[in-house]
Order: sequence, then C-alpha cells, then structure tokens
Amino acid sequence: MTSSVTNYSLSHPVLRYLLNLQESAKVKGVPEDIQTQIQTCIDCIIARDDYCEDISSPASEAMGILIEETKNHPWQQAYNGGKIQYQVSPMMLSGALEGSFLKMLTGMSNAKRVLEVGLFTGCGALAMAEALPADGKVITCEIEEYVADVARKLIDQSQHGKKIDIMIGPATESLQQLAKERHQFDIIFIDANKEGYTDYYKIIMDHDMLTSEGTILIDNALHGGRTYLSTEKLLIPKCQNTDCHMMSDFNNYVYNDNRVSQVMVPIRDGVMVIRRKEAFEGQA
Repeated sequence: MTSSVTNYSLSHPVLRYLLNLQESAKVKGVPEDIQTQIQTCIDCIIARDDYCEDISSPASEAMGILIEETKNHPWQQAYNGGKIQYQVSPMMLSGALEGSFLKMLTGMSNAKRVLEVGLFTGCGALAMAEALPADGKVITCEIEEYVADVARKLIDQSQHGKKIDIMIGPATESLQQLAKERHQFDIIFIDANKEGYTDYYKIIMDHDMLTSEGTILIDNALHGGRTYLSTEKLLIPKCQNTDCHMMSDFNNYVYNDNRVSQVMVPIRDGVMVIRRKEAFEGQA
C-alpha cells in the first residue's frame, strides 16, 4: 500500500474496507475482473479527492513550500532526540485543499481576528492569514516549542507571516489567558488533541470569545469514521481506538448547545462549522 493511499484511508472507512477486500481477493484468487473492479473503486475515491484539490485555486508559493518542507522534516529524529514530547507526522497538516477552504471562509467572513488552536507547522494559520487585511491578526496555540520554531521559520517565508502570533504552551492555559484579556475572534479554528476539544469549546463560548457574527471551525469532526461507525466496523488497529468516542461526545455536546447552530462539511476528515443561532438564522 503506497503512503498516499494510506493517508487517504485514515479518513475514508470505505477505502479501508476496499483495501482489505483487495488483499483478500489476491490471496483467495478471486477472478481478475472482480479484482479490477475493486481497484477501480479505490481509484474513484482517490481521483475524486485529487480532483477537488486540483480544480481549486492553487496554494500560494509560500504555502507550497511550507507543505513540502513539513513532509521532508525529520520528525521521527526530533522525537527520538527528545526535542518533542509527542510523535508528529506530516499527515497532521491541514493540506492545500482544506487550507484553501479555510482561506475562503476567512475572506467571506471579512474577518480581522482569527484564533487557531493547534498550529503544527502553520498550514492553517498561514492560509487564514493570507485572507486577512494588512492589519489582521492570527493568534495560534502550539504546545511544542520545537514545532513552533519550525512553524515560525516556515510562515516567515511568506509576506503574511507577520500577521501570525504564536502562543507556546498547553492550549487550555493560552485560551484562559486570552479570555482573561477579553479577546474576541471572528474565526476560530480548532485542530488539536481531540480529548481537549470540549474544554476548548467551553472556554471559548463561556467567556464570549466568539464575536456575534463569528464562526468556529472544527477539524477532524468525522474522525476517520469513529463518529458514525461502531468500533467493529472501523477496520483500524485497536491501539488507535482508545479515543473512539471523543469526537462523537464533542459533536453531541455542540448539537445540544442551544446557543449555536452547526453544519457538518465532509471535506477531508470533516469540518464542523458552528455559528451563534442569531448569526445563523435570518429575519422574516
């Protein structure tokens, strides 16, 4: 299985089943025409995602460099050397397509103040910064100082890098500090450790950190199928099932929050778009 197909399968349960079926078909000597149809199904899933990215406006040169350098960075070496506490991977990137989606939403919102929870190497932060006016600001939270240093170097290659401020440390502490200072944001993008999502959301909403017309964007809201499939149907290693219900619990919490309305967008691993009810509903 190629690395690109493996990456796709992380957020595509059907693709995982097809890949599993493909292996079984080869072992059991299933007729070649059926194996060809299985491969065609796999190709269709990948081609659809590739087409969505290819037909969208291309990423900026700086974004392309950021994505490429992130893929080539020696992350395993950094982890083995104790430079970072947690294992990270280029698969954690928002990527070109989702980056363009974030940029589009930020521009449509006429946003000036953006909060990001979970920086990694800055793909999402830079995408949103590119849509902001010259006096706009992205404040982004990153727990790993080493990762933040890598991100700083990458985003500073862009003329929009000056719009991005990085807060280093646990996101909960950073959010509490921003809440205490009464910061408000037009766009809030949460893409960090899934077990922290509910706490981050509560701090943001309970401390009025979202502007009246603001939007919260939740990444990985489908969580590779964990939110809508039983554990038995996921076809992923048991070691990856320890957080099976985290995103389901979070999604349900938002669904039952009478302050907001939300819509699930099935782009990549799912993005939930959340707005205050009064900003979501028009007037008759």
